[in-house]
Amino acid sequence: MGYSEILCRICGVSFNINRHRTDQEPPSAALGESLFLDPEHCPDKGGCYFIKSSLPPDEQIKYYPADIQESDLDQDGWTHVAGPDCGHNGAYNGHRISLEAMRGCNTFQCLVYKPEDWTSQTNDEDFESKGKYFLSGLGDDMPSRDMAWPSVFPHRHDVDMPRADECIWNQDEADEYAMPFHPTCLEIYKRVSLRRNGVVDIEGLTLWWRRENTYDDFHHFPRDQGVNDAQEQWWSHDLGNEYLAANPCLIPGFQSLLQSCRNSDTTDFEPAGTTSPTQASTNDPFAKLPPEIQHSILVHLDFKDVANLRLTSRVFLQLPNSVLYELTVRNTPWLYEAWTSRPLSFWATTTQAELEEQWESTYDFLRSVNPTMPVHQLSRTETNWLQLQIEISRNWGKLLGLRNRRRIWKDCEEILNRVDTIKAKDKTT
Repeated sequence: MGYSEILCRICGVSFNINRHRTDQEPPSAALGESLFLDPEHCPDKGGCYFIKSSLPPDEQIKYYPADIQESDLDQDGWTHVAGPDCGHNGAYNGHRISLEAMRGCNTFQCLVYKPEDWTSQTNDEDFESKGKYFLSGLGDDMPSRDMAWPSVFPHRHDVDMPRADECIWNQDEADEYAMPFHPTCLEIYKRVSLRRNGVVDIEGLTLWWRRENTYDDFHHFPRDQGVNDAQEQWWSHDLGNEYLAANPCLIPGFQSLLQSCRNSDTTDFEPAGTTSPTQASTNDPFAKLPPEIQHSILVHLDFKDVANLRLTSRVFLQLPNSVLYELTVRNTPWLYEAWTSRPLSFWATTTQAELEEQWESTYDFLRSVNPTMPVHQLSRTETNWLQLQIEISRNWGKLLGLRNRRRIWKDCEEILNRVDTIKAKDKTT
């Protein structure tokens, strides 16, 4: 069979993501082991070099691409240090995405079918107690499906090696398979389900996995083009698609951006520097419409259309904050801080390595109710919603995790569309 990656069932991305560290970072800033090192993939004068990582730091020599052959790199123990413009697709370039932004990118968890003798534990989530599936522990090392099942920690409900796979290859053994996902992806799914249906529908998620379970089903799912391009035998870390590995829940700098848009005077918003009079012209057709119709027009537009409308009609130059909030929630529901304070699950905030390191001191702790991470919901009345959209747009290139959140949100919406279709068909048969 050969090397065959197991991918996140929810978002389609690998659990074997690599990162080349920069010259200014310690060796620990690298992730994974980049395969197929080739100096020809390094740009001329790009600042890349190779070192023998087995040597002590004071004995290491920098081998620049022009001074080394691909055959020299066939031996184990070589490390590639990326320059700013390196496009080697064996790892994401550390100049383009920080280690902090990639937190948890290789961490996975599984939904495991409950055996008949299953009993609940103190730290089970509500859906585990009531549904057919429970959560495994966390894993940081997903092997090829032709090698072994992955190890997880802690061994929740006595499961230490779930049969993780995004596909179900043997229908007669379907109950033995476990659905793999990034814990952060499950958090996004929960919020999409909550926003759409008012409840977290884990049963629907596993139903979709069980019904659309083949290799073709998985790879025909409509995903972001960057994901489709990267799904090769080994994950292709394509230049410009670093956001695919960014944490969608814990986003560096995002909380400070959100807090910067707090404003105690938010009755109406008009950008600073606007010199046009707010009094509508008698020739303005929108001025003749009653306020209810004006409001109805606004809430059916996106922010780009609203910006253009404000240039066309002075009626809309000064926008009610309540309308801007409605636009935010309708057009950017993935900005969940705007509408929910649902905390992040404990599992989305840690890794297998961290749990194992803390095991001695947290032995009893891991058997009690797991602590969640608060999500600070923005004040509906004290947030400058227009300024927030401006700041997000201005910093979009830096907010890789938010871009990834939007991508995963779209995937989860499609999953729920398919769940609805499956349930509707079941009712007619």
